Amino acid sequence: MEIQTADLFFVPNQHHDMDEAIAASTGNYIHVAIALDSEYVIHASPRYGVVKQTLAVFLDESHQVDVYRPKIKNGAGIVARALEFEHRPYNFSFYKDDPGVYCSQLVTIAFKHVINFDEEPMQFGDDERQISKFWSDYYFKLGVDVPLNQLGTNPNKLATSDQLQLIGTI
Repeated sequence: MEIQTADLFFVPNQHHDMDEAIAASTGNYIHVAIALDSEYVIHASPRYGVVKQTLAVFLDESHQVDVYRPKIKNGAGIVARALEFEHRPYNFSFYKDDPGVYCSQLVTIAFKHVINFDEEPMQFGDDERQISKFWSDYYFKLGVDVPLNQLGTNPNKLATSDQLQLIGTI
Protein backbone atom coordinates (compact mmCIF):
# COMPACT_ATOMS: atom_id res chain seq x y z
CA MET A 1 0.00 0.00 0.00
CA GLU A 2 1.30 3.43 -0.91
CA ILE A 3 0.95 5.92 1.96
CA GLN A 4 0.11 9.48 0.95
CA THR A 5 0.40 12.80 2.74
CA ALA A 6 -2.53 13.36 5.14
CA ASP A 7 -3.59 9.70 5.25
CA LEU A 8 -4.97 8.87 8.68
CA PHE A 9 -3.87 5.89 10.76
CA PHE A 10 -6.56 4.61 13.11
CA VAL A 11 -5.39 2.34 15.91
CA PRO A 12 -7.87 -0.26 17.17
CA ASN A 13 -8.26 -1.17 20.83
CA GLN A 14 -5.09 -2.86 22.08
CA HIS A 15 -6.73 -3.84 25.36
CA HIS A 16 -4.72 -1.71 27.78
CA ASP A 17 -6.77 -0.17 30.61
CA MET A 18 -7.19 3.23 28.95
CA ASP A 19 -7.84 1.61 25.56
CA GLU A 20 -10.64 -0.45 27.09
CA ALA A 21 -12.16 2.65 28.70
CA ILE A 22 -12.01 4.61 25.43
CA ALA A 23 -13.47 1.70 23.45
CA ALA A 24 -16.29 1.21 25.96
CA SER A 25 -17.21 4.91 25.71
CA THR A 26 -16.70 5.69 22.02
CA GLY A 27 -15.91 2.60 19.91
CA ASN A 28 -13.07 0.38 18.75
CA TYR A 29 -10.60 3.03 17.46
CA ILE A 30 -8.65 4.46 20.38
CA HIS A 31 -5.97 6.56 18.61
CA VAL A 32 -5.36 8.37 15.32
CA ALA A 33 -2.25 9.79 13.59
CA ILE A 34 -1.61 11.80 10.41
CA ALA A 35 0.83 10.74 7.69
CA LEU A 36 3.29 13.53 6.95
CA ASP A 37 4.55 11.53 3.98
CA SER A 38 5.29 7.86 3.31
CA GLU A 39 7.91 7.72 6.11
CA TYR A 40 6.71 9.98 8.96
CA VAL A 41 3.60 10.54 11.06
CA ILE A 42 2.54 13.13 13.60
CA HIS A 43 0.23 12.34 16.48
CA ALA A 44 -0.64 13.36 20.03
CA SER A 45 -0.04 10.65 22.61
CA PRO A 46 0.02 10.53 26.41
CA ARG A 47 3.58 9.18 26.23
CA TYR A 48 5.11 11.83 23.93
CA GLY A 49 2.73 14.74 23.58
CA VAL A 50 2.54 15.90 19.97
CA VAL A 51 5.37 14.11 18.23
CA LYS A 52 6.69 13.53 14.74
CA GLN A 53 8.09 10.01 14.40
CA THR A 54 8.88 7.49 11.73
CA LEU A 55 6.05 5.37 10.47
CA ALA A 56 8.12 2.31 11.43
CA VAL A 57 8.32 3.40 15.10
CA PHE A 58 4.63 4.30 15.14
CA LEU A 59 3.67 0.91 13.70
CA ASP A 60 5.99 -0.89 16.11
CA GLU A 61 4.16 0.73 19.03
CA SER A 62 0.67 0.44 17.49
CA HIS A 63 1.04 -3.08 16.04
CA GLN A 64 -1.76 -2.72 13.49
CA VAL A 65 -3.54 0.29 12.01
CA ASP A 66 -6.34 0.90 9.56
CA VAL A 67 -5.39 3.46 6.93
CA TYR A 68 -8.01 5.92 5.76
CA ARG A 69 -7.47 8.30 2.86
CA PRO A 70 -9.12 11.71 2.94
CA LYS A 71 -11.03 12.65 -0.22
CA ILE A 72 -8.94 15.77 -0.86
CA LYS A 73 -6.61 16.98 -3.60
CA ASN A 74 -3.61 18.09 -1.55
CA GLY A 75 -2.62 17.41 2.07
CA ALA A 76 0.28 19.86 2.35
CA GLY A 77 -1.72 22.49 4.27
CA ILE A 78 -3.01 19.83 6.66
CA VAL A 79 0.50 18.65 7.43
CA ALA A 80 1.73 22.24 7.91
CA ARG A 81 -1.06 22.93 10.44
CA ALA A 82 -0.36 19.69 12.31
CA LEU A 83 3.37 20.45 12.51
CA GLU A 84 2.58 23.78 14.24
CA PHE A 85 1.60 21.68 17.28
CA GLU A 86 4.76 19.54 17.42
CA HIS A 87 6.22 19.44 20.96
CA ARG A 88 2.95 20.58 22.58
CA PRO A 89 1.94 18.52 25.62
CA TYR A 90 -0.83 15.96 25.57
CA ASN A 91 -4.29 17.12 26.64
CA PHE A 92 -5.00 14.64 29.44
CA SER A 93 -8.26 16.34 30.47
CA PHE A 94 -9.83 16.50 26.97
CA TYR A 95 -11.12 19.98 27.82
CA LYS A 96 -10.85 22.45 24.91
CA ASP A 97 -9.11 25.10 27.01
CA ASP A 98 -6.37 22.71 28.15
CA PRO A 99 -3.01 23.87 26.72
CA GLY A 100 -2.30 20.40 25.34
CA VAL A 101 -3.73 18.49 22.40
CA TYR A 102 -5.27 15.00 22.21
CA CYS A 103 -5.06 12.80 19.09
CA SER A 104 -8.42 13.42 17.42
CA GLN A 105 -8.25 17.09 18.44
CA LEU A 106 -4.99 17.39 16.47
CA VAL A 107 -6.62 15.80 13.42
CA THR A 108 -9.67 18.07 13.68
CA ILE A 109 -7.48 21.18 13.90
CA ALA A 110 -5.18 20.07 11.06
CA PHE A 111 -8.10 19.35 8.72
CA LYS A 112 -10.07 22.50 9.60
CA HIS A 113 -11.58 24.14 6.48
CA VAL A 114 -10.69 21.03 4.43
CA ILE A 115 -12.79 18.38 6.17
CA ASN A 116 -14.96 19.57 9.02
CA PHE A 117 -15.15 16.75 11.52
CA ASP A 118 -18.21 17.30 13.67
CA GLU A 119 -17.73 17.63 17.39
CA GLU A 120 -20.20 15.81 19.57
CA PRO A 121 -20.93 15.57 23.28
CA MET A 122 -18.14 13.49 24.84
CA GLN A 123 -19.12 10.29 26.60
CA PHE A 124 -17.28 8.48 29.39
CA GLY A 125 -19.63 5.63 30.18
CA ASP A 126 -19.64 1.90 29.81
CA ASP A 127 -22.38 -0.73 29.76
CA GLU A 128 -23.19 -0.03 33.42
CA ARG A 129 -22.74 3.69 34.13
CA GLN A 130 -22.87 7.10 32.48
CA ILE A 131 -19.34 7.67 33.83
CA SER A 132 -17.36 4.44 34.16
CA LYS A 133 -15.26 3.66 37.21
CA PHE A 134 -12.11 4.04 35.08
CA TRP A 135 -13.01 7.59 34.01
CA SER A 136 -14.28 8.55 37.47
CA ASP A 137 -10.94 7.48 38.99
CA TYR A 138 -8.97 9.04 36.12
CA TYR A 139 -10.56 12.48 36.55
CA PHE A 140 -10.38 12.28 40.34
CA LYS A 141 -6.58 11.88 40.00
CA LEU A 142 -6.47 14.83 37.57
CA GLY A 143 -8.44 16.93 40.06
CA VAL A 144 -11.03 18.07 37.50
CA ASP A 145 -14.62 17.18 36.67
CA VAL A 146 -15.32 14.64 33.95
CA PRO A 147 -16.11 16.69 30.80
CA LEU A 148 -19.27 14.66 30.21
CA ASN A 149 -21.29 16.09 27.30
CA GLN A 150 -18.69 18.78 26.56
CA LEU A 151 -18.10 19.05 22.80
CA GLY A 152 -15.11 17.09 21.55
CA THR A 153 -13.93 14.45 19.12
CA ASN A 154 -12.81 10.86 19.20
CA PRO A 155 -11.01 8.61 16.71
CA ASN A 156 -13.94 6.25 16.19
CA LYS A 157 -16.27 9.09 15.21
CA LEU A 158 -13.69 10.62 12.85
CA ALA A 159 -13.37 7.30 11.02
CA THR A 160 -17.09 7.39 10.15
CA SER A 161 -16.72 10.56 8.05
CA ASP A 162 -17.94 10.16 4.47
CA GLN A 163 -14.88 12.25 3.52
CA LEU A 164 -12.56 9.34 4.39
CA GLN A 165 -12.09 6.05 2.59
CA LEU A 166 -10.63 2.92 4.18
CA ILE A 167 -7.76 1.79 1.95
CA GLY A 168 -6.32 -1.06 4.02
CA THR A 169 -4.64 -2.34 7.14
CA ILE A 170 -0.93 -2.35 7.95
